[in-house]
Amino acid sequence: MFLLNCNVDFLNKYISSLLIQKNIFHTLEKDKNSFFVLDIFQSQNEIEFRGPFKILKTKTPTTINFLVKNLLDLISDFTLEIKGAKFYPLKQSIVYENKETNLGNIQFIIFSQLVLNKEGLNKIDLYKSIWPADKDFQLNKLDTHLTNLKNHLKEKINYEFIFSTQSGLIKINID
Repeated sequence: MFLLNCNVDFLNKYISSLLIQKNIFHTLEKDKNSFFVLDIFQSQNEIEFRGPFKILKTKTPTTINFLVKNLLDLISDFTLEIKGAKFYPLKQSIVYENKETNLGNIQFIIFSQLVLNKEGLNKIDLYKSIWPADKDFQLNKLDTHLTNLKNHLKEKINYEFIFSTQSGLIKINID
């Protein structure tokens, strides 16, 4: 997840709407944890996108397709190094020792939330982020998905996903 930050409120909401249509996880809330900030500045005749590694400028007016394509090119290669593996949040994949695996939606939510919350995350908060409509919490359901994620990473790319739980707080070892 990344923070979308724009100097024009309408443009911020418009681009957010486009990203939602493309199933790209982002937030407009500055107080939420995010992997990086994508700053957007609109001036009289251009829009500037400042990603984590690159800056893209485009003249206005422009087409939606051009805007989305260039925006995705700007942010899609963002990676985080986690215990020797490269985590591609926007591609929902992990590469370790030249092997790559894609994460399913639940696996991605678990992994990314634990990476975003290095200090630990309450298991109930993690559960709510995966299954927001559930009224009854079944923590064994979460435990099963954690185990499945651990097994998936070991089987597909031989990556040791190490996590611990203490007093309802779940934390991954990313050192």
